Amino acid sequence: MVARVPLFAGLNATDIADIMRLLRARTVEPGDVVVRRGETAHSMYFVASGEVEVALPRPRAPVRLGVGHFFGEVALLRRARRSATITALTRTHLLVLDDHDLHALMDRDSRLAGRIREVARTRLGHELVTPRGDLVSEEIEEFDVLADRVVVDDAPRET
Repeated sequence: MVARVPLFAGLNATDIADIMRLLRARTVEPGDVVVRRGETAHSMYFVASGEVEVALPRPRAPVRLGVGHFFGEVALLRRARRSATITALTRTHLLVLDDHDLHALMDRDSRLAGRIREVARTRLGHELVTPRGDLVSEEIEEFDVLADRVVVDDAPRET
């Protein structure tokens, strides 16, 4: 299943095996809330089977995600609270990647990091920042710049 996730397309078998060791399985039943808007983010999720619905802030229509899709990466990249509520529509098998492991993967593989950031940019478009913590594209770009720096003696320096 991991090899079928578009995010991991092009990775070799060793890289996929490394990712699989980091994932844990979770099954949710129809109507179960996987993540709730406003909660602190600790993980991102990959849909192995089933379908979930993403309830976005109004006036947008809900979005359905199925096999091969993933969610939860935006809040992890930003280290922010969830911006949407995700509910299982069917019995759904999820693969869960914790925050620390996601950042370790991104540090190890710049191609993967670029893909994750690009998906986040695509999902966000040009939204405004709200008091509830919704993200704008510029913040991800700022994150990219900060990720290329190392902090030494409290002063950022280019690597």
